[in-house]
Amino acid sequence: MNRKILFISGGVLTTGAIVTAALLIRRRNRRLSAIKAGKGKLLPPSGSDKSPSNILTTNNNTLPGNFRNWNGGNTYMNNAPRGIRNNNPGNLVYTNIKWNGKLPKEQNKDRRFEMFIAPVYGVRAMIKDLKHDIEKGKNTVPTLISEYAPKHENNTAAYIATVCRDLKVNQSAKLLPTKNTLRLLVLSIAKVENGGNYITNELFNKAYSLI
Repeated sequence: MNRKILFISGGVLTTGAIVTAALLIRRRNRRLSAIKAGKGKLLPPSGSDKSPSNILTTNNNTLPGNFRNWNGGNTYMNNAPRGIRNNNPGNLVYTNIKWNGKLPKEQNKDRRFEMFIAPVYGVRAMIKDLKHDIEKGKNTVPTLISEYAPKHENNTAAYIATVCRDLKVNQSAKLLPTKNTLRLLVLSIAKVENGGNYITNELFNKAYSLI
């Protein structure tokens, strides 16, 4: 009688262990899926990511044949700063805006930011975005950058200080969306976003001619 009870108890314990293990595995898989989808806590903030693309991107999408990277090639530059490998030096977040030269979602390798078919289209989108914000009243460096690089994702105060220094203006100076002001803004912001000077005056002028 006692042996039968022990046998039944052992079976119950074994079944319980299997169920518990299955639940733990399922919970772990859900957590990994959330992280991959951008819901976990392992994603770095925007505006400063220089991590390898396989952390925040998927590499199984096929790029269009006319895709051109920052060096003029047709491959995805996995080890470049995020904004450069996406041809999106301003790190514009993915939206439903129909930017010229924007890759559709099924071809976009990034899970959060826009990707463009060539650098000139990413610079063009950046110019248009900044021009629009200035024209709607975000016409000082603090108000412009506070919207462009919010505090919950960036060191916004340092960002503002850098842009003011690059533009040689104080924080209360009113900005006008002239070509020269937009050029200085684009160069400064792209430098902060990507950690280096990637936009030439020639590239800016070509992008500006398309707006």
